[in-house]
Amino acid sequence: LYLYKIESIMKNKNILILGSTGFIGRSLTKKLLSKGHQITSPVRNPDKVKRNILSGDIGQINIIPFNVSNLYSIEADIKEADIIVNLLGILFEKPNRSFDTIHYHVPKVISDITNKYNKRFIHISSLGSTTETKSSYLYSKALGEHYIETNHNNYSIIKPSIVFGEEDNFLNQFGYMTKFLPFLPLYKKGNTKFQPIYLDDLTSFISKIIDSDDSNFLNKSIDAVGPNIYSFKEILEMIFEIVKKKKRFINIPDFFASLQGRLMGALPNPPFTYDQFLSLSHDSISPGADKFIKASLGRELSSMKLVASNYLKKFIDKV
Repeated sequence: LYLYKIESIMKNKNILILGSTGFIGRSLTKKLLSKGHQITSPVRNPDKVKRNILSGDIGQINIIPFNVSNLYSIEADIKEADIIVNLLGILFEKPNRSFDTIHYHVPKVISDITNKYNKRFIHISSLGSTTETKSSYLYSKALGEHYIETNHNNYSIIKPSIVFGEEDNFLNQFGYMTKFLPFLPLYKKGNTKFQPIYLDDLTSFISKIIDSDDSNFLNKSIDAVGPNIYSFKEILEMIFEIVKKKKRFINIPDFFASLQGRLMGALPNPPFTYDQFLSLSHDSISPGADKFIKASLGRELSSMKLVASNYLKKFIDKV
């Protein structure tokens, strides 16, 4: 037992996670804490870390103040960490929070600092990122990836498609809309394709990379996808089926969709933006990439329909 404890301590790492309080960050933090790793959590709002703290032992999470306007304030903490994971990302811009800042400038600076101290850098980006797009979201993601790939010597870039799970903002949003709308909107005729990955599968894969020295993960960009490809319309049809409602859609022509995106984009927390409309011109799929994730985890990947059926039932109308 004594030798086991010594071996366990030797294996445990100090992992600095940027974005630990987000949807993916909470799941990853909980998973790493359960393995005995020490977590350094740079946060703007310490109150959001409470759920993470409850998942670990006393002193297992080190909370430090952080603001993207002063990234070098955490340089000393990066120097002391074994691995740095960047989960920071936004779906819409605000006056003080642009795509360029979060998706390009932040990974650029963190890449430089981690490279300076020869630290392993795991960066979570987005499937479908490209410079051949009008979407600022996808363009900025591509710039961040390119900088890391050309300037770092110990990185892994993970590019998930839609990530679904109990607290996601995708399936839950449309599930909620079925409560008060007689139909769901179809943009681009519902033809945009996605290859969604379950939150637990994604964070298990990231955890696997953290615990592994496998060269298959080193200096690679890896598409993180689930086992099934769906069109946007097929996903909405699945939601209707789960909440036991008749499938009703309304096709939103591009002109009205772009106008709707511009108007909604002015809201504090917009459900739909013009940039999201632009991103729907790009599929988010990587056929066959699921086999690598499956082989790495040594198990089957989760079915979206099966998992979503459990947490979307809350939107079924009660008689």
